[in-house]
Parts: sequence; structure tokens; C-alpha cells
Amino acid sequence: MKQEGGIASVIGGAFRYHRIVLLLVAILVGLGIAGLAVMPKQEFPEFTVRQGLVVGVYPGATSPQVEEQLTKPLENFIFSYKEVNRKKTFSQSRDGMVFVNVELNDDVKDNDQFWSKFKLGVQAFKSSLPAGVIALQVNDDFGDTSALLITLESKDKTYRELEKYLENLEDRLRTIESVSALRRYGVQKEQIGVYLDQQKLSQYGIGPVSLAQKLFSQGFTTLSGKVDNHRFVAPVHVADPYDWVRDVSQQIVYSDPQGNVIRLKDVAEIKLEYPDPDSYIQNNEVKCILLSMEMRHGHNIIEMGRQVKAVIADYEKTLPEGVTIYRITDQSEVVSESIHTFIRELLIAVLSVLLVVVILMPMRVAYVSASTIPITIFSALALFFVFGIELNTVTLAALLVTLGMIVDDSIVIIDNYMEKMDEGMSRLQATLAAPREFFKSVLSATLAISITFFPFLFTTTGMFNDFLQSFPWAITIILGISLSVALLLVPFLQYTFIKHGVINREKGSEHHHKTFMDTLQKWYDKLLAQCFAHPYVTLSVGIGAVIAGAAMFLNLPMRLMPIAERNQFAVEFYLPTGTALERTAELADSLESILRKDKRVVSVTNFLGSGSPRFQTAYTPQLPGSNFAQFIVNTTGIHDTEDLLNEYTGKYSVYFPDAYVRFKQLDYSQARFPVEIRLKGDSLSVLYQAADSVMKVMHKDTRLSLVRTNFDEPLPGVHLRMDEIEAARLGLDKTLLMANMAIRFGDGLPVTTLWDGDYPIGIVLKSLDKEQPTFSDLPDEYIPVMGGVASVPLRQVAAMSPDWNPGQIVRRNGVRTISVLAETVRGYNTDRVTREVVSAIKKGVQFPEGVTMSVGGAKEVDDEALPQIMAGLGIAVCMIFFILLWHFKKISLALLTLCSTAMCLFGAALGMWIMGNDLSLTSILGVVSLIGILVRNGIIMFDYAEELQRDKGMSVRDAAQHAGMRRMRPIFLTSAAASMGVIPMILSRSALWSPMGTVICFGTLTTMVFISTVMPVAYWLIFRKDSAGTKEPATTVIADPAAQ
Repeated sequence: MKQEGGIASVIGGAFRYHRIVLLLVAILVGLGIAGLAVMPKQEFPEFTVRQGLVVGVYPGATSPQVEEQLTKPLENFIFSYKEVNRKKTFSQSRDGMVFVNVELNDDVKDNDQFWSKFKLGVQAFKSSLPAGVIALQVNDDFGDTSALLITLESKDKTYRELEKYLENLEDRLRTIESVSALRRYGVQKEQIGVYLDQQKLSQYGIGPVSLAQKLFSQGFTTLSGKVDNHRFVAPVHVADPYDWVRDVSQQIVYSDPQGNVIRLKDVAEIKLEYPDPDSYIQNNEVKCILLSMEMRHGHNIIEMGRQVKAVIADYEKTLPEGVTIYRITDQSEVVSESIHTFIRELLIAVLSVLLVVVILMPMRVAYVSASTIPITIFSALALFFVFGIELNTVTLAALLVTLGMIVDDSIVIIDNYMEKMDEGMSRLQATLAAPREFFKSVLSATLAISITFFPFLFTTTGMFNDFLQSFPWAITIILGISLSVALLLVPFLQYTFIKHGVINREKGSEHHHKTFMDTLQKWYDKLLAQCFAHPYVTLSVGIGAVIAGAAMFLNLPMRLMPIAERNQFAVEFYLPTGTALERTAELADSLESILRKDKRVVSVTNFLGSGSPRFQTAYTPQLPGSNFAQFIVNTTGIHDTEDLLNEYTGKYSVYFPDAYVRFKQLDYSQARFPVEIRLKGDSLSVLYQAADSVMKVMHKDTRLSLVRTNFDEPLPGVHLRMDEIEAARLGLDKTLLMANMAIRFGDGLPVTTLWDGDYPIGIVLKSLDKEQPTFSDLPDEYIPVMGGVASVPLRQVAAMSPDWNPGQIVRRNGVRTISVLAETVRGYNTDRVTREVVSAIKKGVQFPEGVTMSVGGAKEVDDEALPQIMAGLGIAVCMIFFILLWHFKKISLALLTLCSTAMCLFGAALGMWIMGNDLSLTSILGVVSLIGILVRNGIIMFDYAEELQRDKGMSVRDAAQHAGMRRMRPIFLTSAAASMGVIPMILSRSALWSPMGTVICFGTLTTMVFISTVMPVAYWLIFRKDSAGTKEPATTVIADPAAQ
């Protein structure tokens, strides 16, 4: 009673001081309109990618040596940190280096703090590794996503000139406050190549290694002392001997007592050049360098994009002819288009709901109800702005989902207000009584919808948790404002504009005009009478619908995170390990020329030997290698992207010999590959055998393509074993031999660096011999010995034999692992295909002892997330039960209302089957929204049935039937509004949000029928014993009060 008195005072005060309420509403609406222009905007909430990359460099070591001497100790060190997720951390040991992908646990909140601690630990740990490990680096920005990728390109300018132009652009971009990190990619540095003539060196008795030591000492800068006479301190500086290429060529490398000197130019050719690249970038077949821009947290990416475009447009005017700037990816445009699309859909949804309200309700009633929609939307945007909630597709989806619910409270209260006037109350009495009587009902219903999303914040982890962070808050704010408007503003509006009830508005009319609602009411009354005449048949239909809906849901294909609808896609090239970059470039260039001839392709950016930066949150950058290339392909539109992928994937995936070409449509899944079967064990040969057996099974499935493994083919090489005695006699050791081999066969031996201002130019020793040697030439290759005085063939000091080593050894969670990878043919569901493939493997493959199988890929990600989501759903259902228990104070009635929500499964599953949707995260969120809507309808109906028994003395049957008849109108109106509000979601065919709209629309419409027919009958059958001995009549005909 105190609660009712309190709310009555609040409602009465708001009505009395309605000018203050109108002023507050105007302020909120104005703030919402203003905030819409300046509030932070993103495509999605900020995802925390808890990944890092550790790179170890061990030159000269084979992949097995790298694994034993570097990878294993490094893994043990990494796993000593409790923040590291061992299960998802894996290493790739290759010839001379190791890559370790480190993933952190989802409960790690402060990534920066961990990586700072980890880097300090790595520095100390490096001292325990073999002396040959020259580098151990931690890349903790591996998960950072670029806001924009731009290229600076030219056909005739050098890389150094392009880099200078890029530096000037960076200086201008740093003036934009929202721009954070700027990173360069594809930069090629000049070097001074010193091509040694081995014959001339031998003539003068100069060894390449001693020459390298001399150049190194000349280019080395160290302390040179200071003059300190107790009055002043003057540091001593020794001038660098090298200022340019000429200084290097004039370097004296030998002199005799007579003053004769030999300069470097006498024994070598010196060239200023660009080295043969191990990776480079081209855009539309033009060489370029790339700049990645990242945005500071909390800023508006659309505004950042506008400022960046203005800076670029201004800077382009200063560039010389032939130098152009091109934007490859631009998140600001993606976000802008996404926001505009959602706002357009929101406006369509608003008009749709308004149309439904206007058509189905009397004009003035419709206007009052409809006016709450823009008031609630802009007031919600105002609170978003105040609380720092950014505008993204998730918060906009919350607006769309709740759009139909916004008018529900108003419809229910206005309907009760008109009923009160029909019962003889004055307008003023009805105005204050209507919201007071329904306060508890609408409050319980609002709590049931809004609070039930919060459990997902506690049960989900990782990207799913990041995705959902703002959704419950947005729903709660919107519905909270809707409730406040219904209780505090609507009473004044209905008193002012609605002056007659449902019956009184037609009193005195000679010709009663039948409205759609009147006709619907008439048909419903007949249907309900039949349901009460055959109660057990009605109940069986409801139970059958629940069972059928559950069965349909269990058989729906699952894909929790859908594709990203972009006007771009990626193409990845995988060639055998050891493939030269030139060969990789040939194949990539061939496909690029094919793509560029297609009018639907706007641009092709070619990354040779490396992957692109992370330009989309879920797209993980690939590791570099001469056998790898990647495209970013921009198209003329989203539908063209789909068409191109459908057309080119099957045609060119295996078009080139010895190459896998992967056409990758961007998505939001964290899985690196769609299908991945992992085999773990100790013996590589046994793992290879098991992998072959698995591949044979997978090759038989026509729904899979590009079936391959990640172990790479054995890498051919040459093994040299020095003759210790002969080598010692000739003054040759391992270090000297390796240095000579590097000069002759490698990329050269770096000796020092020449600085031209702030531009470093490396000096590298190479061999003048231009011929590319073969394996058979190695024994006859001459090696300088005895300090360069003589040269002997390599066969004299070392025995040679063929050397085959694994191209790559993968370890996951510290155990050797081979993954069999595959792509799903477009049009097939990955989860369903994976389940059937795993079943076929278990039946058809007998694994050797010591080999175990596990499933990765998209199925692993979904199987990890689904229990978390279902746990959140379970907690949400429990919370709804306790809300209902608080509301009804009867366990049986709370359980009945809760059970009624199960009938939403049939309509939701039927809608998804008709629309061809997969079971996704958003469809599950749609089910939660649907449950809340159905709880609202159940509360409205059962509250009235309880009131009729308590206040009117009706029997259970009469109360149930009367409640169904009387509450059909508000239930139908609120269901129609909720369904129409999500129609734009469905029509958009968005892979992300269409399933949610489908669930809500189909679920609400079909369940409205069950709620209005099955639930009154169920209420009667369950509670008929509570009628205190009242004899239930065999048939009862109750007239619709609206038609009296």
C-alpha cells in the first residue's frame, strides 16, 4: 500500500507540474539531437584482441635445432606466466627463426600492464639462450586494428623519396588529436653494396672477414673522452670517416711500409642500391609504401576520417606529379555507411510502428502513443551521450529492437485509461488511476526485458563479451525512459487529447462503423470459445508447438558470428616452403591482372612476402615468408563482393600448380581457418602418417576445398661438416666459414651503417660473382683461407651431404601438433560440415598410439562460446522467474507465465528456417528479447484474471476467458508494434542483425496467438481447484466489454 501511495504521489505530482515534466523532456530531446552529431561513433564496440607475437631469430639453425634450443625453452618461459592461455598459444619453428603466437586469458583486463612485465622478463630470459640467438622481440600491438590504411605510390620515384613524402604527411597527421599510432609498411632502405672481387683480394692477401672487421671498426662510434681542467668540460668527438658512397670507396684496406695503399674501390665494386626485397607492396601494380593509422580510444572515427581526408587533400596539392595517395581501407567510411544505414532503418521502423498504431487505434490515441517514440529515442541518445556510450551498430540495434516495445507501456496505460472512463470514472480520475494500477505490471515487464541481458556480461568472455558490453545498458536506458514517459508524461497527454473511452466515443452514432480491431475481436472471441470448449486439445497444440520449436532449433545450422558485409575481401596465396619471392610474385601478378580486368574491382593491393596489417578486427595478420602473398581487394559494393567470391573462389582456388589460393570473406569469427583438425603427438613421422589418413577422408567430402596441412614440405638444404684438421692448418674456423658463405650465397654480410642525416644506409659485403650457383657447384666454390693469402675449394675443408629438414614444426600448448586445414565450399554451413567430417574421421581413421585428435577452427570457437551464451540464457530465465515471483507472489502463476515463454521457440525457429538464417549470437539475443515481450503479455493477461477473481468474484474459467477477451487488444497492439519495429532488420538481410529481427518478428506474431488462446485455457485448467468449490459452468458466453 505504501508503494502504491508513493507511486500515486509521483504520478499526481507529474500531472500537476506537467510544465516541469515537459521542460525536462524538451531538454533531454534537445540534448539527444545535439549529442547525435558529436558522440563517439564506431562500427562495433572496441574489441580487445588478447594476442601478441614473440619472434626469435637464430641464424644458421635448422628447424629442429630451433625447436630444441630456442622454442622449447621459450615456451617454458612463456607458460610461467599465469595470464597466458596455454591451450591457444602455439609456436612455429622454421629455418633460423621461431614465431610464438601468445594468447592471454580472457580475464586479463589490463593488457598493457602484462606486456610491459612480459617484455622485461624476455630481456632477462634472452641471456639463457644460445649465443647464436641474435634477437628476441615481443610484438604486443599484434591485435591493434588500423582505422585507415593509405598508400603513397609512384612509378618513377625511389622508395627514399616516397618515405620522405610520407614523413611530411605523418607530421601533418599528428596534429589530429584522435590519431594515435602511425606505422609504416613496405619501406625499402637504400644500402651500399660492396661487391668483392675474390681474385683481387687473393692477390693482395686480404681476407673478406678481415676487411669486414676493418669496415666495422671504422663505422663504429663509441666514447672518445673529454677535456676536464676543473674550469670547463669539453667533450672530444671523432668525425665519422664515411659521409657518402665515395668515402666508402676511398677506404684504405691495405698499406705497406713504402706508403703504397690499396683502397676498397681497387678490390670491389661499390654501389648505392636497394637490396633484393624479402617483401614489398604494390597497389594496382604500382610500387608503394603503406601507412597504418590507429585511433585513440573514445574518439569519433567519422570525425577523425573527415579530418584525415582534409589533411590528405591539402597535402596532395604539394606533391609532385606522379606521386599519389590512395586509401585502401577506411573504417570511417565503413562506420559512416553502417550508421547511416541503421539510422535509415530506424526511421523506417519508426514510420512502420507509427503506421501500425495509427491504423489499429483511434486517431487521437494513436497520436499520443506515437509521440512517445521520438521522445524516448532522443532522450535515450541524450543519456548515451552523458554516460559516454558510443553510437555503434550494437547500440543502434538496441534502439531498433526496443522500438516496438517503446509504445507498449503507453498503449497499456492508455487502454486502461479508456476502460476506466467507460466504467464511469471522470477523465481526471481515470488519468491518475490507469498508470497507478498498471505500475507494478509495466515495471515487472520492463525489468524482465532489460535486466535479463546482464547475465551475458558475466558468463561470456573474449570477443563475445566485448560485443555485448553496451547492449544491456542501452536496452535498460531505453526501456527505463519508455517507462518513465508512460508514467509521467502520458497521463497528461491522454487527459489533454483523449476525452472519450472506447464505448463512449461511439455513443449516439446511428451507424456503428466496424474497425479492423472490432472484426479481429469478434473472430478471436469465437476462437477462444472453441479453445475453452476443447481445453485438452488446445493445451496439446501448445505443448506440440513447444516440442516442434525445440526440435527445429536443435537442427538449425550454427554460426555464432557471421560474415562482415564489406565492399572488400582478402586473397591469400600459399606456396611450398622455400619458394622464391619471384615465383610467388609471378602467380600473384597473374591473378591480380585477372581481377583488375573485372569492372566490379576498384583496386587490388598486393602484399608480397608478408601479410597486411590488421585492417579488420577479426582478420589476423599472416606471418611473413617468401612463399606467401596477400591481396586486399576493394569492390564497387557489398553485393559485388558476394558475386565475385561466388564466381572466383571455385575457379581459381587451385588454378595455379603447387599453390593454394584462399579467397577470404571477412567475418567476425576469431577462427583462423574454417575447418581445422589437430593431431598431437611426439613423433613427426607418425603425425605425418596420421595427417595423410585424415586428408584422404576429407578429400572425399565435396563440401571441402583446399584440404592441406600446416607442417610444410621438407626444406632441401646442404649440410657442411668441417674437416677440423685441414681447417685448422689453413687458419679457418666455423665463424670464418659462415661469414664467407654469407658473403657469397646469402644477402651479404652487414658490417656498418652510414648516416645521411637521419637516414640510415647499411654497408653490406657481397660477392662480385654474378652467377647463381647450384648444389653441384658448391664443392668447387673457392673459400679464402690463411687470412686471404690463398683460396681453396670448399670440398677441401668440408664434407657435403644433402640436408632435409621440416619446413615448419608447430607446437600447441607445448606439444607437437599438425593441423589439417580446409575451407568450406561457399553455400555450406561450416559447423554442420565440420561435425559430419569429424564423425567420418572417427569412423574411418585408426590413429597410431600416441596420436590424439582435437577440433579447431570455427567449431572450436563456437563450442567454447555456446555454453557461455546458454549459461547466460539460463541465468536470464531464472531472473525472470524471480521477477515474476515478486510480481505475482504465487509460485504456480510465476511458473505458468515462465513456461508460456517456451512457446516462442516455434515461431522463432520457423522464421529462421523460412528466412534461411543460421543460429547466431544475435538470434539468441532475439530469443531473450522475445521472452521479455511474452512475459509482458503474460503479466497483462494474468494480472487481469487475478483481479477479476479477487474484485468481481468470477470463477477461474470466467476470469480466464474474460481476461483473454479483454486483453487481446493491448496484446495484439504491442505484438504488432514489436514485430513491425524489426521489419527493417529483416529486410536489410544483414548477416549480423537479420536473425535477431527474424526471431522477434516471427516469434512475436506466432506466440501472440498461443498467448491469447493456450494460456487462458492453461490458467483455467491449473487453477480451477482454487475456485473454492464454485461449480464451473459447462459453457460460458461472455460479451466483449468493448462491444457492449
